[in-house]
Amino acid sequence: MNPVQPRSVAGWVVLVGLLSLLGGRVGVLAGGAIVAYDLVRAPTPRELLRGAVLLFALVPVTVLVGGLPGRATLTPDFVSRNLVAHYLAGTALTLLVLGILREVRGEVREALRSRAGPGARD
Repeated sequence: MNPVQPRSVAGWVVLVGLLSLLGGRVGVLAGGAIVAYDLVRAPTPRELLRGAVLLFALVPVTVLVGGLPGRATLTPDFVSRNLVAHYLAGTALTLLVLGILREVRGEVREALRSRAGPGARD
């Protein structure tokens, strides 16, 4: 197991802080869950993207489970009564952005290594 880098800790703090601003208590819980998963499993970017797709796929399911309103009763209150879908979509978006950033960061590192030549260090 790799030691925890200070740069990683700073990134986790920024992630949880940003999610707390955007999602309140649920944002803190989602951020904490993502950080815990990252510490335990160290997911690849592909795993993060698959998790995002799974959560995005659950959003319409949660809406349908709650029941769709009729046309006459379709108001913004419908959305505010179904916050589970909202929070699932927000967490999915977070995983999507995190997966994309990690994928791009890995590609940039590989490009820099190939330019530096064999035997170069990070």
